[in-house]
Amino acid sequence: MLRRARNVVMAALATLVIAAAAVPQQPAELPWFILLGQRVAKVRERMPFENRVVLVPDEATFLEEVSLWRAGRSALDKDPATRDRRQGCWPVLIEDDVFTPLFIRAYKPAKVIRRTSKAPPLADAQAIRDAVRKAIFSCWFADADATGGDRAIFARQDHTPPGLVAFSTKDPGYLAAAALGAADGLIPVEIQGDFGGPNASMDKARFGELSEAIRTAFAGSGMEYRRLGDELDTLALCMATAQRAVLDLPEGQRPSLPGMPPIKPEDPVAVTDALCRNDDGTRYAVCGAIFGSPARCAYMAMCSVFLSRNTLWCMDSYASSPQFATYGFTPIVPVLQETGLTHRVIQGAEIGLDRWRSLMMTGWECDMLFLNSSGNPDFFDLCPPTGAMNPDRGGPGDIPVLHRPLALSMIHSWSLQTPDERETIGGRWLDSGVYAYVGSVHEPYLFAFLPPAAQLERLVNLTPFLVAARQFDGPFAMPWRVDTLGDPLMICGVPRGWNPPERLKPTPMVPGQEDAVAKCASLLRAADTDADGQASLAAMRELARLARDEVAVKFWQNCKDRSWSARVAPLALDPLFARREQQEFLVAYGRTAAPSDRQRDMLWQLWGPQLDQLKDANQVELFANAVRKSWPSMDWERLRGPMTSAMGGQATRAAMLRSMESTPNPQHRAAMQALLAK
Repeated sequence: MLRRARNVVMAALATLVIAAAAVPQQPAELPWFILLGQRVAKVRERMPFENRVVLVPDEATFLEEVSLWRAGRSALDKDPATRDRRQGCWPVLIEDDVFTPLFIRAYKPAKVIRRTSKAPPLADAQAIRDAVRKAIFSCWFADADATGGDRAIFARQDHTPPGLVAFSTKDPGYLAAAALGAADGLIPVEIQGDFGGPNASMDKARFGELSEAIRTAFAGSGMEYRRLGDELDTLALCMATAQRAVLDLPEGQRPSLPGMPPIKPEDPVAVTDALCRNDDGTRYAVCGAIFGSPARCAYMAMCSVFLSRNTLWCMDSYASSPQFATYGFTPIVPVLQETGLTHRVIQGAEIGLDRWRSLMMTGWECDMLFLNSSGNPDFFDLCPPTGAMNPDRGGPGDIPVLHRPLALSMIHSWSLQTPDERETIGGRWLDSGVYAYVGSVHEPYLFAFLPPAAQLERLVNLTPFLVAARQFDGPFAMPWRVDTLGDPLMICGVPRGWNPPERLKPTPMVPGQEDAVAKCASLLRAADTDADGQASLAAMRELARLARDEVAVKFWQNCKDRSWSARVAPLALDPLFARREQQEFLVAYGRTAAPSDRQRDMLWQLWGPQLDQLKDANQVELFANAVRKSWPSMDWERLRGPMTSAMGGQATRAAMLRSMESTPNPQHRAAMQALLAK
């Protein structure tokens, strides 16, 4: 938890951080991190986007589809059908019910194409290895086994790779590796070994194996990499590893300031921060990690490459405390106004928990979020950190169910301690659709985070999102606890600075593809004469996945009075939530036999602070049955009054007692006991 530090520590840290945030300008020289962003922008300009999305059924077909991307006109293109016209790339998603509609809502493609022909299965590690390399190098008009090495392949296209992309054939992160490697022109390297899962902590020996394998890969590239600002500056680590490591670093490589508590040998650092370091602890590259299911890995890469980030929200729960002024957003507002970014600053009295929940009711309408809060892995406080119990305390269930993708920079202790656990703050953000994330794996102390104003100053000058969050001078430039998840080369071009080229007209379909929107239309026509709900079920699934929310809501109106409406109801929940249809959502939710955890979050978030408007006992009971397992007291605090009004105090107390008895966490049980005692 971010707690009040002694004045001497605050003053010392403030001086150091402000100095570290300053951009070292030279008369004719830009900082290396801005030059890095310009290199990324240059690649984007030679590989414009097509105005379509392609949905695929599996990993092999994903890699085959990415291998069709091309990086602009090239004398190396030997195909006369394509040699004389511009080439490009297009988003490819492994089709699912969560990440597919999130991406489509944001990208708004003219066409959504579904692959009906599958690529041959990836039979073994060698097949995966070959397919990843083919996807990357085909984009750059080369065979994966071309002579001269990877650096020479890119040199023929007048391209200098800005970094490496690491993958394992045993981990679905290789999908993101292929996409990022192709889009950014990265050198692919395979990492072998077991380095734990994202929720684990690796010891010094295992971390040493990973670190040495990565350093060997950088050295083997034949390119300059030993300092920031040379040829190779980033590592995309596209594989699941432990996100924490216990290293017991030498004293010279530990952050140290007067008044700062001593670092215990068993305290961890973030793996993404500790990797890509020279022997003296200095950084030679910035690392970003991607892990998760195949669908999520593909989604995170596609969001990074293809989405614009033009809308920014800044939420500061520290604003009422002068000692946290360095971390406020007021200094950056004039800069934001000049960039053309659509922005919103919410701070002070505006950012209480009721306000937060009201925003969730109406929809999280931003591409990027900068959030200052305090708390632990499983709760966040929307007020200046004091260490005391806070009435404006939210739990994992208060993390928004996103209806569009989000890049997040969150000043908060511990949020990424166990990022693969849904009942934590970081796990819930990632599960909801965050694809780039700056957070912390342990207590970092406030000034381990670069102030938001300094981050945003870098971002609007094309510095990649994750790179912009790192400190490169001062005590917290040493290996520490700030974690960076996502593509390390993702830039956030601003409307008055740099924008990607206009999208190309979609390529005509070929055999093995179908127009998903046309297919949806045919299913809707078939549903007109539906007798058993089968056609309507297929049509609603298609509408939800294609994010045709408005049509889906109208279609639900036609289905809800049919005898088989319960079959369609679960698929209607996502579009009903996206359109903020409160009453219709209640109807569909009530007919959903086994709501998912995500759908339970939707229920609570759609009603926000308005639960007291519910008077019907059956509707109130939906919420009683949907109380979340993390911090059930937070749900009952909101539900107790409406349930008492609708069902009586005795029934309410009995339900609360049952909830407490089924709560295994001692802290959560104690909170329930305290609530019952009120």
